[in-house]
Amino acid sequence: QEDAMEWVLSVRAEWLTPLMKIFTFLGDEEFFLLFLPLAYWLWRKQVMGRVGMVLLFTFVLNAVIKGIFQIPRPEVIEHLVHADDWSFPSGHSQGAMVLWGWLAYELKDRRAYIIAAILIAGVGFSRIYLGVHFPIDVLGGFLIGFITLYIYSWILKLSPPGWKRLGPTRQSLIIFVLLMGLFMLVPELSEVAIKGGAAFIGFLAGYLHEKKYLSCSLKPGMNLVISKLVLGLVGIVLIWMGLKQVFLSIGYTTDMAMFIRYTLLGGWISFGAPFLFCQFGWNEGK
Repeated sequence: QEDAMEWVLSVRAEWLTPLMKIFTFLGDEEFFLLFLPLAYWLWRKQVMGRVGMVLLFTFVLNAVIKGIFQIPRPEVIEHLVHADDWSFPSGHSQGAMVLWGWLAYELKDRRAYIIAAILIAGVGFSRIYLGVHFPIDVLGGFLIGFITLYIYSWILKLSPPGWKRLGPTRQSLIIFVLLMGLFMLVPELSEVAIKGGAAFIGFLAGYLHEKKYLSCSLKPGMNLVISKLVLGLVGIVLIWMGLKQVFLSIGYTTDMAMFIRYTLLGGWISFGAPFLFCQFGWNEGK
């Protein structure tokens, strides 16, 4: 492991570092806060709904596994980006495998698979290059991400009728209870686990309810696209940053405050914003 990290020093170059930081940004929270909602609102809602659920779940799974193993990050090489949680498995690598791998699987296009492979490999290598992960962390993230995709595709194909009859509210409550059980496997929950779990529950509940009760599709027209972008992103900023400042001003800085914010954030992306788009006539009913 240390030999591999020493090798990284020999390939570091001034021109390559910015490129690696771009690749690693594709696994950052800020990227997902832009990519997931915009693709959900403006591209293929059903595809991105499935992507959003498995992506947010894999973040929770990654944080739980990190909390179980608690392996420190590399110390033999300078970190070129900030990273302060545990090292194994790499969350960026796991997220890249799940996001780009599932999108390629949905599109079923040779070019999509090639692009996905480049992005996954680029994100994984960037984490080693930037000094914040060992190679085994990246490989572990890839493997766990791939297994997650396989199981997720199997679950979607099952689609038991009894599950459908439960309805979105009871489905959401059952998954929430299962998530809390998963959290109990970790002695101490990390910030990533709380954020990911909250966003997962909020997004999933919103997506299930929106799918059953709302069902609007995008109307053509650039003016409507811009309107949706502005309203949607303003909502994200108000919840993500504005609500945080409100909680800080009243001294409410507990984990529950964070959980509330990210649950609302997930729900806004999958249900709140689409609901307003329909009310304003920016979407059309199917």
